[in-house]
Order: sequence, then C-alpha cells, then structure tokens
Amino acid sequence: CLLAGLALLSFSNYPASATPSLVIDADSGAILSQQEATAPWYPASLTKLMTVYVALKTIQDGRLTLDTPLKVSARATHMPPSKMGFRVGSEVTMDNALKMLMVKSANDIAVTIAEGISGSVESFADAMNEQAARLGMQESHFVNPNGLPSARHVSSARDFALLARAL
Repeated sequence: CLLAGLALLSFSNYPASATPSLVIDADSGAILSQQEATAPWYPASLTKLMTVYVALKTIQDGRLTLDTPLKVSARATHMPPSKMGFRVGSEVTMDNALKMLMVKSANDIAVTIAEGISGSVESFADAMNEQAARLGMQESHFVNPNGLPSARHVSSARDFALLARAL
C-alpha cells in the first residue's frame, strides 16, 4: 500500500485559503509534498503525541516503567472533557494511562502522566520543549500536555512530521 510508507499531516481548520500540509516518506524523511508546512498552528489534541513521546522516552531511559503507578490529582480532575473522570487520588499504571490517552484522548490523563513524570504540568511542558528541540521541531512551543488552548501553544505540520517519524 502506498500510504504504508508515508506520514501525512494536515491541519484542516487553518484560517487561510490553503491548508498547511506535509507528506513525507516515513523511512527516509524525504519530503514528497508540502504546503505551508512551517506555518504556525495550534496543535490541539495532536499535542498528546508529544506527551506520549516524552512518556516513552522516560520509560526508555529507565526513570519509570509501564507498571509505575500514577496518581490522579485535583488539577487533573478539573480538566474539561474529553476525560476519564477518575476521582482525586485514584491510581492508574503508566501503561493504562498511555492507552487511555491514545484511545480516548483524555485531558485528565494527560495531566496525570505529566505530573507523574515531572511533578507538574509546567515542568512537563519544559520536558516537551526540550524533546521538541532535540527532534528539530523549530516551530513548536508546548505549554501543556493535552493541547488545551493557549496562545503560546503552537506547532506546524513539519514539526509533527518529525514527531511522527520519531514515534
């Protein structure tokens, strides 16, 4: 299948007449097609891909495991839907948290993962930005693990293509 070797990222709600997009060869990273690929854009829930990346890097580095229990905080419970709705103090394993994040796109679980890894959302955002810089994501700046709105929370199609390859 032709699509098996491609990573396609497109932001369909871009306010201009064109939609930023980038099609790359997933193996080589060669650009096959692009349109405004470096235009800044609000990544919304695509942000959770960076949250997953940082979490998996933390596991790979041996700082946590998939069995590490994470505690749901009051801050996590106050996130707007989509969310899992656990009570304050509930525990979930990193493994289950990652699954919930990837399947349900749960904002409360994104905060639970962030706090479990870095102690706070703000420290986790710093880790996200460090990893983004290591990956060469030049147009990205993250302020939270779930993509909830912030004027300072931006990325681009090009940056998410880099992240997709890294994942």
